[in-house]
This record gives sequence, C-alpha cells and structure tokens, in this order.
Amino acid sequence: MNKIFKMLAGIIVIFIVLLGAGLLYINISYPNVELQEDFKVIGTPDQIARGEYLANHISLCLDCHSTRDWSKFSAPIIPGTEGKGGEVYPEEAGFPGTFYAPNITPAALSSWTDAEIYRAITSGQTKHNEALFPLMAYLSYSKLDMQDAKAIIAYMRTLKPIENDVPLSNPNFPFSIIMKTIPMPAIPTKRPEPSDSVAYGKYMTTIAACADCHTPMEKGEPIEHLTFAGGMKFILPNGSTIYSANITPDDEYGIGVMSKEDFVDMFKYYDGNDSLNLQVGNYNTIMPWAMYAGMTEKDLGAIYTYLRTVTPNKNKVE
Repeated sequence: MNKIFKMLAGIIVIFIVLLGAGLLYINISYPNVELQEDFKVIGTPDQIARGEYLANHISLCLDCHSTRDWSKFSAPIIPGTEGKGGEVYPEEAGFPGTFYAPNITPAALSSWTDAEIYRAITSGQTKHNEALFPLMAYLSYSKLDMQDAKAIIAYMRTLKPIENDVPLSNPNFPFSIIMKTIPMPAIPTKRPEPSDSVAYGKYMTTIAACADCHTPMEKGEPIEHLTFAGGMKFILPNGSTIYSANITPDDEYGIGVMSKEDFVDMFKYYDGNDSLNLQVGNYNTIMPWAMYAGMTEKDLGAIYTYLRTVTPNKNKVE
C-alpha cells in the first residue's frame, strides 16, 4: 500500500512540475507576434480623413477608448474625452477579470512606432509585449486592408493629447495565461471595390466587428452556428441586462422582412438626432447608434446586402 501511495505522490509531483513548467513557458514566450518593422504611416490629409471616418463610424476605436455618457440614450461620447481611455469592463459585468480601455491619444502613444500600434490593433500585442483582452476586436481588425489600418493610425496621431493614466487590466487566472496565446499575426485583406456590394459589404461588416457583438459566446468562444444570430449578453453600468439582436435574414426573428431602405434609415435616424440627448431610465443600449449613423448610405447598404447572404437563423432574442 505504501508503494502505491508513493507512486501516486510521485505522479502528482511530476504533473505539478510539468504543469508549472508549461505555465512558465507560456508566460515567458507568449505573445510572440513579430513586428512589421517596415510598416510606416505618412499621414496625408486624405489618409487622416479616411482614418477619421473609420475610427468614428466603422471600426469605432473611439467608442471604447473615450468616456461615454450612460445617462443618455446610446451613451454618446462626452466631448473632450476622445481617446483618453479609462472605460472599465469589470468582473461584475461578466468579464474574466477587470479590464480597462487604454489611452490611445498621442499623450500615451507618442513613444510607440507605427508598427507597434499596428500590431496592437490587428494582433492584440502591445509595445510592452502584453496581450490585449479580445474585447478589443483585433481578431476582426486583423483583416483590415493595410491602407485602412494606416489611415486609422494616421488619424490617431492627430487626436488631442490627453494625460490620463489608465490602470493596468487584471485578468483572472487561468485566463491570464490563456489570453497570452490569443494574439496572432494579422491577415490583412484587400478592400473590395464598392461595385462588388456583397464582398465590399462583408469587408465592412468584418472591420466594423458586427459579429463580435451579434454572436453569443460559450466559454469564451463564439458559437459558430449562431453567427450574427444575436443573444450576446451585456450588463450595462446601471446593472440592467440586454441582449444583442438577431441580424440574420430570418423573416421572423431577424432582418428578413426589412428592406435596404429601412435598414439604412434605421441608422440614419440617429444622425444628428436630438433624441440622443434625452435622459434615460432603466433602459439603455450599448449599441452606439450615433457613431454608426455617420456611416455613408452606400456603406450601410453594402452591409445590408452582405447580411442578406448569411444563413437565416431562427434564434429568438428578447
């Protein structure tokens, strides 16, 4: 009997040593995405203008990296806070730890090279070789056309510098180890011509990270058969819970009976609409309607056209 106990104890010790060695290896070796040292941004007026459009109305960089007024419908950005960071995503809201949106103004990024910013946006690895929590939609942004990525960075360089020391994120164990393995090399795609409305719409839908919010997750992974089918749970700062909508072309529970004109108008309704300044009660939404409302009708229409091609899903979302 003693021999059996000794054998079991030995096996446990070996297992603990191997586990510790594996965790140490991951902790030291990851993330390990190489820098594209030749990545340079010129910052022409046209490039900056394109970046402003993408950062404010498509990829919505400023949505998470500014301060939003949750007392108003759709929580619009408080003017003067653009890019300062500090938005908190706490464990109480269902996150595996406490996470903070970093400061992305030149006050924080002036020492970063263009290549380091590009790697952070598209691969989730910082200048200091830390992994970003994938709430930052780098798995979608990894597909940015190289010129669009450069445009976003060119625009970020023009933001008003705001001194704001943001706390470091604090992921829980074991996610703190898992998170290190998520960053991957970017896989940039060529932006299709707008004339190819389905391909162009797919690209715009991807870099707008629509699937990130409109696909529910299980154990940190998107549920593949529910892509775009809604049901992602969000706990708002006031404690209320909402779920993202089904945006597949299902006639009963999705956008199947919605025309392109209705889809575009649904967004454009909030373009400069004073209703966004109304105080709200218990109901609000994380959907930044006013920011998406600044998208061109052509781009909104292309997103609609692409969404009409995805598989309809009868996922009822309350």
